[in-house]
Amino acid sequence: MAQNLQKKPSKGILKTSRSVDGPDGTPSTSKRAKEQRFDEINIMETFHPANKDYGHMKVDEPKTPYSEAVDGDLEPGDELDANILAAKLAASMNKPPKCVEASDSDEDMDEPEEVRQRRLEFEKKRKMHYNEFQALQLARQLMAQEEEEEDESKPEKPTT
Repeated sequence: MAQNLQKKPSKGILKTSRSVDGPDGTPSTSKRAKEQRFDEINIMETFHPANKDYGHMKVDEPKTPYSEAVDGDLEPGDELDANILAAKLAASMNKPPKCVEASDSDEDMDEPEEVRQRRLEFEKKRKMHYNEFQALQLARQLMAQEEEEEDESKPEKPTT
């Protein structure tokens, strides 16, 4: 057996560089065939179709009516003057504030008597129902009174 280890094989098991090359000695084109190429247009059409929204909702909203004044957009009349501003503030101190909401008197004139009565009745019931603060105070008073009555009704034990 030791003799067999000393022998060299007639043909090696490893491929030589000539076997990788083509028959004429040029490198084979098999490497280039195995190279991966991606067809990006096909991928976009497959995975990103135009009619698919992927769960994103597009909301069409109108533009905000407020537009910020850019430094160049100011007209000469738009500049603030401290004296004019102080005069306007002083004049407005004597006037009552303007209410944005419609007052109750305006609503009363527009609605018929029957509707007004139902609304007033509803408001009265609502005020009676939502008086939790007074109900809590009354409950505390009643509890305190009951405790006082219990203390008075219990006979005191003589101490020795």
